[in-house]
Amino acid sequence: MAVSESAARRIGRPDAQASETLDRLILATATQSFIDHGYAATSIEKVAAQAEVGKQTIYRRYRSKEALFKASVGALIGALLTRVDAAAKFSADPLAALREACATFLETVARPDSIAMYRILIAESRRFPALADHALETTSEPFHAMIKRLLDAAVRAGRLRADHDLDLLSRILIGMVSGWVLNQWLLGGQALSTEAERAAFLDTALSIFLNGVVIDR
Repeated sequence: MAVSESAARRIGRPDAQASETLDRLILATATQSFIDHGYAATSIEKVAAQAEVGKQTIYRRYRSKEALFKASVGALIGALLTRVDAAAKFSADPLAALREACATFLETVARPDSIAMYRILIAESRRFPALADHALETTSEPFHAMIKRLLDAAVRAGRLRADHDLDLLSRILIGMVSGWVLNQWLLGGQALSTEAERAAFLDTALSIFLNGVVIDR
């Protein structure tokens, strides 16, 4: 349950812990407001009222609504990358780790909060290009780098051919795994709405991809 600013002050926690609790409350409240009302209809004042904190408490952390939105996106992205990284470390086999990373990414892409934030980025990218640039820098590129590292590990382990551009391979694989389902969800569809459907789709996509680059499965 969320802890209000006044409640956090009453709890005898160390300042650093209370500040961290307050940070999480503000970001969670802001993220939900962006999802429920969109970027334009969300304001620092509304977030402050919903979180039961003072406006200056938010402004001390985020100088503008744009900065608050970037932080909200960053929090979602950070959680995604942490989950993907943990999944990738699940197996010492680089190809098994690659599958786990892709499966976790697909699961996260199809979440309603991810789709909602993605829609906001698309809607606001023309008026606020810095928002889209920030999302690319903090979402697409880190995940691309992670997949590229896993592909490189598979090459070094002698599992994949070494005559391909790993940068290009990473982008192709990400597109195969998430491109179609993301497009469907953004347009209001319900593609791959069950875990079984997502698993079957992922297995097929990876099979097609690996058939072109694998040495010995």
